[in-house]
Amino acid sequence: MVMRCSFTLDPEMLDSIDAFAKKHSIERNEAILELIETGFASLESGKEIEIKKQRAFEEFMQIRRDIDGLKEIVQHMRDELRLIHHTIESDYCKEARCVPYQTRNIWDYLMKRKE
Repeated sequence: MVMRCSFTLDPEMLDSIDAFAKKHSIERNEAILELIETGFASLESGKEIEIKKQRAFEEFMQIRRDIDGLKEIVQHMRDELRLIHHTIESDYCKEARCVPYQTRNIWDYLMKRKE
């Protein structure tokens, strides 16, 4: 059964595959298949394969996750800042109102004086 696969390669790996294909005079897809088959043959013979470095697309995905985390933190900070701004503004507006004893009219005082 034939299966079509799709995967991402970083530029350095792609250059290595192209060099391998050019050296053996085969096309890129065939070189990829040959390298995969060689890797499976090595695993079946008992050899362990070491992955030497993290690939660029994995680093990219890690950076994307970090950026998404930062976006969430910034959004949370923005919401908190709006809440603080609203609280300060409402406190300021309440302070701007007159105190009840200052809202009396002059005749209220004059009426009390007569009594």
